[in-house]
Amino acid sequence: MRLAACFLVMRLLKKIPSKFWIILVGCAIICLLSYSRVSNYYELITYDLRMKLRPAQKISPQVLIIEISDDTLKNLANWPLPRDFHASLVDVLKECGAKIIVFDLLFSEPTMYDAAFSRSIKNAGNVYMAFAFAELKTGHFPAESKTILADLYSDFRQYAAGTGYVNIIVDADGKTRKTPLFVNYNHMLFPQLGFKVACGWLGLNIKNVAFKGNKLIVDNKLSLPTLPGGLFLVNYPDKWNSSFRRFSYFEILKSYADIKQGIRPQLDLSVIKDKVCFIGFTATGTSDLGATPLESVYPMLGLQASVFNSIVQGEFIKDIGLFFNLLINLLVFILSLIICLRLSPLKAFLGNTVLGVIYFVIAAGVFIFWSIWIDLFLPLLLVTLTYTASTLYRFLDETRKRLLLENELDIARTIQKSFLPAAAKKFSELTVSSFLQPAKFVAGDLYDILILDDKKIGIFIADVSGKGIPASLIMAQTISLFRIFARQHSSCAEVLRQLNKELYGRFDGRFVTGMYITVDVKEGKACVSSAAHSPLLLYKGERNILSEVELLAEVPLGIMEDACYKDVKFHLEKSDRIILFTDGLSEARNREGREFGLKNIKNTILKNAKLSSDNLLEKIKDDLSGFSYQAPQHDDVTVIVLAKE
Repeated sequence: MRLAACFLVMRLLKKIPSKFWIILVGCAIICLLSYSRVSNYYELITYDLRMKLRPAQKISPQVLIIEISDDTLKNLANWPLPRDFHASLVDVLKECGAKIIVFDLLFSEPTMYDAAFSRSIKNAGNVYMAFAFAELKTGHFPAESKTILADLYSDFRQYAAGTGYVNIIVDADGKTRKTPLFVNYNHMLFPQLGFKVACGWLGLNIKNVAFKGNKLIVDNKLSLPTLPGGLFLVNYPDKWNSSFRRFSYFEILKSYADIKQGIRPQLDLSVIKDKVCFIGFTATGTSDLGATPLESVYPMLGLQASVFNSIVQGEFIKDIGLFFNLLINLLVFILSLIICLRLSPLKAFLGNTVLGVIYFVIAAGVFIFWSIWIDLFLPLLLVTLTYTASTLYRFLDETRKRLLLENELDIARTIQKSFLPAAAKKFSELTVSSFLQPAKFVAGDLYDILILDDKKIGIFIADVSGKGIPASLIMAQTISLFRIFARQHSSCAEVLRQLNKELYGRFDGRFVTGMYITVDVKEGKACVSSAAHSPLLLYKGERNILSEVELLAEVPLGIMEDACYKDVKFHLEKSDRIILFTDGLSEARNREGREFGLKNIKNTILKNAKLSSDNLLEKIKDDLSGFSYQAPQHDDVTVIVLAKE
């Protein structure tokens, strides 16, 4: 019973079309590629491209950057900056009405000015400060760390309004695109600095968080889109020099000092009122510089400001997720496959190119206008691979079919050769040598050599219009009919007339040019009739003259039902030669496109007319081969030489 069931299942599987298995295997491969993220490196490159294509994003007017830039280090002439400078800056910012003060600097060791700095932090009451973990593990939510690399000095932590870590996540290409919003340390959650400041600005309880699907919910009020592992895509609003408003650390202190001395300050410090001031390094050569999607050198102070700006503006970059990316990849694959299966290779190439361009525009558009990140590289790769695979499949399938066809054509060529007589015949004092070279596998040329009685021989040569298999089928039919009529009628013209009558109306526009010649060897009499097939060359050995036998212009076989043909008679003497050929000989071309021509044929015959029929035929073949060297054969070539010894 089980064996019968297995047999039935196998029979059903065999009935399933091969295209179904191709689609199934393709979908399985796409699932593997999508979930393994093997193309992630290149997806990041396309992500960066879209970041550069989109216009500048909105920037909160509350964000203000206070940068420790080259001029600050030059004018204050101290490194690291004494903390009494930081104390002075906090006092100035507090007095000028700063809403929040954020230090993206690490203060992990005690110094001699800590007391003054602590007092300033305490008096301001709105200072957020940074620390750093030694190493982050980001494979799951939340990220984890076992060691604090640079903890905040305890006196500062005591008076700070809030703290957050400033670790960055660097992708394989060295660029920073994302950051974890929380790190688990000793079973406690610690927030990222910019995220902590944004929650403080919005008045959210950062301890009340929940992770639902691909979203982080804060205090049941703020929903942040995240990547797997709880990573947050940093929405850099623009390049550094054209994004946030910035002031020099040194210029702020100097302007405040100028005001106290009654000097007009260089900076209007009133702009500080109600601002969130991010303080950090931007000086050349400092360690707080990194690469981002927008530029290769970007102060990481801007990352903290960008996280804050993104959250308070409600402008996020949203990753569509693995599942929906998989659906998109499958859809693109199926569309590309349909194009490849239904169109010719060239049209399929154009169709897949259009599909790729349309998808690129869609992927770029949803990112630019709605900040939705979907796979771009993998779908375009799938379009390319699908077209390549389908073209290769077509090529292999066509190759297989061509091999089968060539095998069949070999059989057809063998059968066709069986219709033709031997290449050389000896009849009394007359020797007949023949040669036929098809332009393709099978020929549309035909000839026959018949011994009609003990003193008479007949030679028929013809050329079917066109080449290849259709012409070869007409050739087979023509030669069969010729053999019947040649036995029934002694007149060459009558044989052609009967043959024309039978062929008329059978070929749908095709026709046959032909020539039939009979030779009475004992009496030396020859008779020829032509159905638009010429010339017939006659070489007279005694006088060494080559001429064309004058033939009456008649219509080809198979065109007019009542066509009439005439006999032309001449004498054949010792050492004479008769040469018959099809137009494939005279119209043979070389690589420059020039034809072999009747003149070259005559020259070859005159030079070698004293040779036997076999040798003369070989000379004609050699001259033809030398003329058309490496050029493709234009038409079927047939040559017959009769020599009376």
